[in-house]
Amino acid sequence: MSTLLSRQLQGFVAAGGLSTLFHWFVMAALIAAGLEPVLATASGSVSGALLNYGLQRRLAFRNAGPHRVTLWRYIGSCLGAWFCNLAFFFLLNNVLGLPVTLSQIVTTGLVAALNYIVYQRLVFHEQTR
Repeated sequence: MSTLLSRQLQGFVAAGGLSTLFHWFVMAALIAAGLEPVLATASGSVSGALLNYGLQRRLAFRNAGPHRVTLWRYIGSCLGAWFCNLAFFFLLNNVLGLPVTLSQIVTTGLVAALNYIVYQRLVFHEQTR
């Protein structure tokens, strides 16, 4: 694995991890403040996605194109990832009968791998030499 790809993958994981923690923090704070959990997780998800965009550009995809292009691609990728998350979770939990926690762990891994490919090839469109 090339140094650039390795550094990019490390940045992707770091940005995604920090964004996920931020999502959970916002969600927990909103629930503690009395907001309904579904609205809290939706708000946390949007907060995490906003942070993730900036972190991905700074930590993983430093040579990304201009914001006017990458931001719209990123928003589209977030919608696609949301639908994939729903489909994978439904398949694992409802069709295959896996427990909720295991279904979500596997789903998160699958969606993260898909996001890396989509970010690299379509959203931030960097050349990996």
